[in-house]
Amino acid sequence: MNSITPKKILFISAVLLILSCCATTSNSRIINFYGDDNPNDISKKLLKSISASSQTKDFHLIYFDDDTNKTNIFLEGARTSFFFQKSLEKNRREISFKEIIFEDLCKEVTNSTSYKIIVFPTTPDLLNANCLNNYDSNLLLVYLEEKKDVFSGNFISLNDQNFFEGLVLNDLFANEDYLFITKNINEIEKLRFALKGKEIKYNPDNFLLIEDSKNFEDEIASAFDLKNSEKRGNDLQKTIGQDLKFISRSRKDISKVFLSSSSDTANRIIPAFKYNLLFDLEIYNLPNHFDVWKETSSMSDLEGTYGLEFPILVNRINLGNKNFFSYSPESKINYSLGFDLINFINRGNNYFGLLGAYYYSKNQIKIQPINVSFEEGKLIQSLN
Repeated sequence: MNSITPKKILFISAVLLILSCCATTSNSRIINFYGDDNPNDISKKLLKSISASSQTKDFHLIYFDDDTNKTNIFLEGARTSFFFQKSLEKNRREISFKEIIFEDLCKEVTNSTSYKIIVFPTTPDLLNANCLNNYDSNLLLVYLEEKKDVFSGNFISLNDQNFFEGLVLNDLFANEDYLFITKNINEIEKLRFALKGKEIKYNPDNFLLIEDSKNFEDEIASAFDLKNSEKRGNDLQKTIGQDLKFISRSRKDISKVFLSSSSDTANRIIPAFKYNLLFDLEIYNLPNHFDVWKETSSMSDLEGTYGLEFPILVNRINLGNKNFFSYSPESKINYSLGFDLINFINRGNNYFGLLGAYYYSKNQIKIQPINVSFEEGKLIQSLN
């Protein structure tokens, strides 16, 4: 019997490596992944992380009727992720989907031996779901609305992500020289929670709650007391009897503006600052303020601003879904969450997906988006 020498082992390993590389690079999923001819560092990192997330578990996704279609979009992303992995390697793992009524939840969870992902479109009823506290490492709860229960298992909720925690650590709120603008009062509570955690002072004048139906130009003018400033200018003109060139001047106590909205709203609010001649402010946007897939998104409107963003909203990559470009930013985010979680559960901490870097914090899955800025008509992306 011929013995296998170290040289033979090295030779065989090299051949297998070459064959593996050829199989990977010839895969249509890989070749067509990038949406343009010049992939950047972020899109390269996405492909590398997604491709390395080998399927190691059978998944059983449990969901309920959802009139908003959020659940269907999430499940579509999960399916795409599963078949993406199937196309990269021989994979004998399976994924199943089952819609149930809420009263059957505990029975369904007990009967399934696979890794279970339960998708809640609305706040679940605690009385019918106490069994969920009996699971830890083999169960993930996904909340498409805010989490409002006390289950002890692992969970993720996009609406409960607190991106202010990292910003507070960067001393962006060290001085009370900022204005936080949002259309969601829960975002104000998240900021207050982060500030209290670091014992940073704030006052009610630091927060401005707006509505989509409002005239943003007037809202901004009111927040910066520009109406009174203009009135004083007109009174002065009457007093001295000659015309004066009036230039709006922002409040001296504000040097930074933080904006939490949507891509459509951000494209209206930022021009409102320029309309009011407020050019001397630092403007920081939170995620979902720019969607490169939509023609309504304008880099010129966001010129000179910076902030956080989800990678999928600023990188056109091919996930194999021909309708993805037409989704709203919110649907793209829900789809991406479904896609990412399948890979994250397999890969674990430091998985970098369509929404950013994923990691566990106790029993909650948190997401860290990327840094973006708009400079000289270009979008600049970088990791944190």
